[in-house]
Amino acid sequence: MSICPVNRFREKELRLPGFQMFKLKTNISFICFGLVLVMLPQGVTAAENFSRDAEHRGIVEIGPYQIYPENRMGNGIYLDKKLLDSHPQRVILNIVSIKHSKSHVYLYRGQNGLLGLDIVKNDADGEARFWKIDPEFYQYTNRTSGIQRVFRIFQNQIKPLLSHLRTGTGVAASATHAVFYHITDSKDITRINSSGQEITQKVYTFRLHLINRKFENIESLINLKIQDVSHRLKLKWVSEYSVSYKLSNGENQTVDLRKYAPGLF
Repeated sequence: MSICPVNRFREKELRLPGFQMFKLKTNISFICFGLVLVMLPQGVTAAENFSRDAEHRGIVEIGPYQIYPENRMGNGIYLDKKLLDSHPQRVILNIVSIKHSKSHVYLYRGQNGLLGLDIVKNDADGEARFWKIDPEFYQYTNRTSGIQRVFRIFQNQIKPLLSHLRTGTGVAASATHAVFYHITDSKDITRINSSGQEITQKVYTFRLHLINRKFENIESLINLKIQDVSHRLKLKWVSEYSVSYKLSNGENQTVDLRKYAPGLF
């Protein structure tokens, strides 16, 4: 914020009669106060609630979003100067949009100093859920649009994982790694059952994606092909390097991930 130009008027003040000098000072003060009100998204209330210093700027621009003020408990996140969310026990730090939706995910720091993610839902997106897998990974699912997303907190930033995918889901996390999947293909397959009847079923193909918590990159296990008639795949860690999953026919499979992504172990 620029400083009001009071000094430039000092020489003039010395030459003005008392009444004119008083009017000039009053006008300058009024102009400065007006500038403050224009620049603050919450007007007088914001000026009363928050003071500014070297570590607390006024409005922080993040693309189309604004955070006001920086690094303050109870600050707000705005979109085109319209308040999206604010919480008295949170410092909002950053925000991203959920691709192919009108909703948003923001990063905050709580009173305990820990980071977390939360969602600003838009009613236009229909039925959506957002939940925490562990302190680092979060899941978004929208039943209306079918979109599924995975979000991660890494190096104090929000990381949407493989946001070009529509079906990234099923996060399973261990102390050192995390794995999730998306559906790469689905097709109808006709077969003969045990009674000699011809039946048609839709078969889904899954691809796993592996993360080492120490690194930002994601390893997609292209050479691992998993198929099932269910569109859901429940993954479970069974050792520091292996995950298991159960197929619809009751069959259990275990995958040694070192075979497909040795560089992450």
